[in-house]
Amino acid sequence: MRPQGLWLMLAASAAVLGACSTTTPPTGPATAPAGMKWNAFATPDAEQRLAYGLPDSDAVGIIFSCRRKATSVGFLTNLVEGKPGSGSVRLRSGKVQGRYAARLTRSEIADGLDATGQIPLADPVLAAFEQTGLISQIEDRAYPQDARTSAERADIRRFFGFCRG
Repeated sequence: MRPQGLWLMLAASAAVLGACSTTTPPTGPATAPAGMKWNAFATPDAEQRLAYGLPDSDAVGIIFSCRRKATSVGFLTNLVEGKPGSGSVRLRSGKVQGRYAARLTRSEIADGLDATGQIPLADPVLAAFEQTGLISQIEDRAYPQDARTSAERADIRRFFGFCRG
């Protein structure tokens, strides 16, 4: 066999073996679906909400909620893994992160579990989020839920201002 043919055969064999590999390369966080953004709004029962999702849809990454002069902020998010019952959600804003107790229930809208809980309003992760607009859920390699526009950052500040009263 000529040297060119041998190299071609070796390259083809390596390509076939690579295609048969059962291991996948490590992946980082997923990317946010196009159009996801932060939006603050009031509910009919005098509650303020801050949601990261696709406007006018059920596609929501996380929802924060509070009443005026609150001491804590409620959250609702989705976890892909876990089982119903007690659990936790970890959030990060910049270098600050925290773990928060959550009640896990089967989601009626999405795959996985709905995680609901409370975070103290003075929590360092929430304070960093209010200042920077940066936040992400650590579980499930969730995509960052960062505010990308000045309008989103204004909604975040307005939400926390309402909560404090």
